[in-house]
Amino acid sequence: MASCTYPWENISDPIMDKVKVCLQAVTMAEEMSFQDICVEGDALTKSRGEPPKFRRLHFKYVPREANKAAHGMALEGRRYEDPQYWMENVSRAVEGLVKRDRSSGNDGG
Repeated sequence: MASCTYPWENISDPIMDKVKVCLQAVTMAEEMSFQDICVEGDALTKSRGEPPKFRRLHFKYVPREANKAAHGMALEGRRYEDPQYWMENVSRAVEGLVKRDRSSGNDGG
């Protein structure tokens, strides 16, 4: 598992915001040579085929109310001027949200 925050400013379109976040997630996975990728989000997305750089790339719909950790990561990212990366964990600020998501059984399906 990997997570990151990436600062963006002046994005007025929520759809464009989700597209940039998804692109950043896939780019980070590619740069780290991950082969099996699952991108979770609250936008309904359909993938068409597998990109040649990954063995498996899957987009999973997770309702916003079931993934408070992602929202927490977005808020955490606002604190930094540069991208922040976490491997096999999340920032301390988001750790409690992840535990709450897990304990409530909210995994989007």
